[in-house]
Amino acid sequence: MATLLALEDFSPGEDAMALNKAFEGWSTDRKGMIRILGHRNVDQRKQIRLAYQEIYQEDLNKKLKSELLGDFEVLVTPCPRKAWTFLFNRDGSASQDV
Repeated sequence: MATLLALEDFSPGEDAMALNKAFEGWSTDRKGMIRILGHRNVDQRKQIRLAYQEIYQEDLNKKLKSELLGDFEVLVTPCPRKAWTFLFNRDGSASQDV
């Protein structure tokens, strides 16, 4: 899956906290989510997922899915499992840890 150029200097913990902050309030900061996830490669996104789980004891995939409404939901709805799998797995496999 193609991605924008990923940052070489990044912190999975800081990204996890920034994503959590994007989820706060009445509406999700979708631009903030895109700014983070759209500029991280597959390995970095997996590290962010693990850091989020460690910090918040919550699955990032489930949290993202619960936060997707409107246009975001329409974008992901046709094949949500596959979309989340591609977001975090290099080979697109539907593994249990995704």
